[in-house]
Amino acid sequence: MACSSRAWRKIYWESSMSEQVYHERSLAVDVYPHLKMAIDVIDTPLPKVAVDAGCGAGRDTLHLAESGFTVHAYDRSDAAIARLEEVCHIHLNENVFPRVCSFDRFEYPHSSLISACSSLFFCPPKLFPIAWMKITQSLVLGGVFCGHFMGPNDSWARTERGDLTIHTRDELHNIFDRGFKMIDVYEHSSEGMTLAGRKKYWHTYSVVAQKIV
Repeated sequence: MACSSRAWRKIYWESSMSEQVYHERSLAVDVYPHLKMAIDVIDTPLPKVAVDAGCGAGRDTLHLAESGFTVHAYDRSDAAIARLEEVCHIHLNENVFPRVCSFDRFEYPHSSLISACSSLFFCPPKLFPIAWMKITQSLVLGGVFCGHFMGPNDSWARTERGDLTIHTRDELHNIFDRGFKMIDVYEHSSEGMTLAGRKKYWHTYSVVAQKIV
């Protein structure tokens, strides 16, 4: 029987590290190159409004705010949002607006940039279509999506977690065939480590795509 999402999170934290330590380590990691690329792609006339989906402790949220964006950030973890509020305290309620929420329930504002770095594959498969519809509808024409998708060869994809959305490369291209121009896709497939210090086989796709319809 597959473990529930709640059960897997409990097992993960108890067997590896505290959530607080995880968030601190995530803040020490560099901003993803594709997020920087996405910021550069956005046309100047577009409103500088961004969503950081699954924002964690706020590393990317802070970068977006410092790049001049109004950022609506959300994460399902209370602890993550609390840490984000500390990290982004200078921008809080000025151009950073955090919320505890899920991918499918968040009310996405009209945005020129939506970032879902290392997060969107944690949306359960049955809820992914709703979340993706909301994301695509909220992006303005010329707006950019930047984020990661998990491939079928990832070691987490081969477990019976049941809470991860997995995409093949063909499925990924089908998602963006309708209304997007693919700017860059990077496939990462190799042994590596998690922030918890555990060995893991990573198979992910990092995507930058611009809405054209």
